[in-house]
Amino acid sequence: MRLAGYAARREAVSTVLDPIEVSAVLLEAGGRRCLIFSFDLMIVGTELQQAIHARLAPHGFAPAEIMLLASHTHFAPATDRACAPLGVPDGQFVADLVAASENLVGRMLQDQPAESRVEIKRGRLSHSVNRRRYWPLPTVGRTYGFKLTSTVMAPDPQGPTDEMATVLLLRRVDDDRVITAVWHYTCHATAVIPLNVISADFPGAVRRALRRRFGEIPCVFVQGFCGDIGPRIAGTGTQESLAGRLRRFARKVVSGPAFPPRVAGDWVRWSEGLAAGVAAIAGQPAESADIPATLSTGAAQIPLAEFFRGSAPDKPLTVQALRLGQAFELVALSAEVTVEWEAILDSALPASEARLRLYAGYLGALYGYLPTPGQIGEGGYEVTGFQPLFGLSGNFDAGKIATAVVGCAKRAIDDL
Repeated sequence: MRLAGYAARREAVSTVLDPIEVSAVLLEAGGRRCLIFSFDLMIVGTELQQAIHARLAPHGFAPAEIMLLASHTHFAPATDRACAPLGVPDGQFVADLVAASENLVGRMLQDQPAESRVEIKRGRLSHSVNRRRYWPLPTVGRTYGFKLTSTVMAPDPQGPTDEMATVLLLRRVDDDRVITAVWHYTCHATAVIPLNVISADFPGAVRRALRRRFGEIPCVFVQGFCGDIGPRIAGTGTQESLAGRLRRFARKVVSGPAFPPRVAGDWVRWSEGLAAGVAAIAGQPAESADIPATLSTGAAQIPLAEFFRGSAPDKPLTVQALRLGQAFELVALSAEVTVEWEAILDSALPASEARLRLYAGYLGALYGYLPTPGQIGEGGYEVTGFQPLFGLSGNFDAGKIATAVVGCAKRAIDDL
């Protein structure tokens, strides 16, 4: 079937490089509950979100109690018709995924609840790079035409990233057994070579590493604000021909710099190194732990018209928040959020006391990218280039976007 992620990849794909999964954890405390799903998908999308909400309603779950997160792998089948240029969804696959998600919840509801301790472990990696690079020379391209200066999609080693990886282990209190791992990192899942395969990308490599340590546990991946963050993979892993170097030089002269070419060995070394780093973090002593007695959820949404002028799919910006005891707080947005929003929200939202606050993108019916006010003036793929692929056509309002987004996030926090 057709995968999602690249407009130029139009052929059907049937080769499975490694399995894609859906994992979930059901948290209950203080008479409240929340389901967190982690899908190996580029995005969840409107159709899948609506169908899952409908199928879980008879089980007693309201939409505010369900958090649907995508890993953003570019090597999984498409699920959202609004993003058809990036991959046309297969209706049967979406239906099968809805049924599988409901069956997963049914299995969990049959299990005996286990009092659990949450252990938080964190450490820094060195596997991502900012991909918005200012280029001071003239460029010519199909997307933007002629520009005297531009922001191109290329490695910017000086640009901001978030290299902090977080692992939350849920351990049974009675026997100390790890029953779930929830982990968080901030990087586009676009590293796999070759391009025409099904793969979970680096979240799958980390999942295998965590399971080697803890057994066949659910591994719930929470993708960070990686809208402008890509894999930091150096070199080609092989000797590039003179003709190849000349072609690459000519493209740079005409269109500006780009990411270097990669081969399969580069992807394997990078992903296994990342997985080993996360597994090492999971094995170190916890920096904090809690047996949560309370749980709360909150949600808010705003129409895109509050910060975007033009035509767009009927998708609001949604913010969901989850607070689990004194352990952690999760704030998730239905957009491809650039990493600079972390600082904007941290400075605007009320302090989370002693809790760890994590930010996630790729929630539910994602509409597209969320650039910062400063990035709107700079242009680039995350501002205008992505729009035709996601069904948008218009302009972000740099004067209104921060107030609108921060206000929505604050209402979700207030709703906890």
